[in-house]
Amino acid sequence: MDNQVVYLFLIFIFVITMAGGWIPTLKPWSQKTFRMLISFCAGILLGAVFFHMVPEISPILGRKMGFPIMLGFLGIYVMEKFIMVHPCEEGACDYHKIGVAAYVGIGFHSILDGVAIGAGNMLNISMVILLAVTIHKFPAALALSSILVKGGEYSRKKILTSMFIFALATPIGALVSMNVMNGLDNTDIIGFALGISAGTFLYISIGDLLPTVHEEDDNKNLNLVLLFVGILVMFLSTALEG
Repeated sequence: MDNQVVYLFLIFIFVITMAGGWIPTLKPWSQKTFRMLISFCAGILLGAVFFHMVPEISPILGRKMGFPIMLGFLGIYVMEKFIMVHPCEEGACDYHKIGVAAYVGIGFHSILDGVAIGAGNMLNISMVILLAVTIHKFPAALALSSILVKGGEYSRKKILTSMFIFALATPIGALVSMNVMNGLDNTDIIGFALGISAGTFLYISIGDLLPTVHEEDDNKNLNLVLLFVGILVMFLSTALEG
């Protein structure tokens, strides 16, 4: 694929990621709206794991696929539950810890998205794969920024600065891989790294976001619908991969 086309996609990915991170900072969101958004994004992350990431790495790693997924899953679990101890008021505390864990996990995945784009010849990344990667960026940034806002610990400026760094992750990963790994046979390394990233997504969606779906009896049915809508979006996006 022409490098100029890839560069244009990377600019577009940066812009939509920043847009997703900016929207939750515009005004305070109600608990109902926030839970609806998180329910949808939980579906997006689950769909990304099972419809995109696992099918992509399974031909590369085969029966060894479970090791990096478990490593990513347990890595975020240990970091969130045993390392990041944050004294704060009840209720908001979970979002402080989730925010850091989600930032690390989703940020790592974004770097690997860039690596996969840059190593297009090795993983047969085509225009449709670039489009599929692009689909992940907006809802991922939306969820991440929403979690940081909900925690109440960070100023709007700090959140937007964090999202700016996050938005650069995929373009930087792509540029580095395009210049460093071009022509090298590193498919196993990339497959292993994507497996770790899948594990981080899996834990964030199951351990942190899914409980939001049934947090309130009044809206849990709507939240459940939005969860399945997020999963459906990722399922339909597989058509872009051809």
